Amino acid sequence: FTEMPTDNFVESSFWNFDALFQPQQHPARDQHDTFFLQDPAEAPELPAGYTAKVKKVHSQGGYGSQGYKYEWRLEEARRNLLRTHTTSASARVLYQLARQEKFSPVKYFSIDRVFRNESLDATHLAEFHQVEGVVADRGLTLGHLMGTLRQFFTKLGTGGTGGGDARGLGTPQGPPHPPLSPGITQLRFKPAYNPYTEPSMEVFSYHKGLKKWVEVGNSGVFRP
Repeated sequence: FTEMPTDNFVESSFWNFDALFQPQQHPARDQHDTFFLQDPAEAPELPAGYTAKVKKVHSQGGYGSQGYKYEWRLEEARRNLLRTHTTSASARVLYQLARQEKFSPVKYFSIDRVFRNESLDATHLAEFHQVEGVVADRGLTLGHLMGTLRQFFTKLGTGGTGGGDARGLGTPQGPPHPPLSPGITQLRFKPAYNPYTEPSMEVFSYHKGLKKWVEVGNSGVFRP
């Protein structure tokens, strides 16, 4: 996997929403869910040719979609915000991939901060880190995606409570490291809707502390 560039916390609505086929009247684009910037309020420029294609898909349809049949506005797409997900970075790298003369399979990842205008509780924060992964190749299926997600969550080990052993040896300068747990193994996949993927799935894991299933991820196969 190659790390995606994700150092732009400030993003345009175009890459955060429009390029991912989220309609401009979607509730997630409301100020109650998104932090919009006052200065600079707008992105200086967008890729003209690609912007025209995105506008057409939204307003008229294309690539197998009938579109949303509304008047898409450039001024709305140029509004700056604190990115609500790192999928905006995925949209950028997929755009660059599509511009290549010859396609070659790629695997991308990122781990970085995102921002939501959320009410704080046990499962919601206004700022948190999101793990993003993208695999582009021919012949991939939903089964490949589910297998990759299971492998990923299984490898998310957390510190245990026991002393060091052959799996967690300490250093000469410090105490033994606790062994790693087997990771997140209790998973459920639930069909979901994303504007930019079809099919889409939410990923749930059982939280022993909260004594309930909580969402730990969202996924899907990108639309063309």
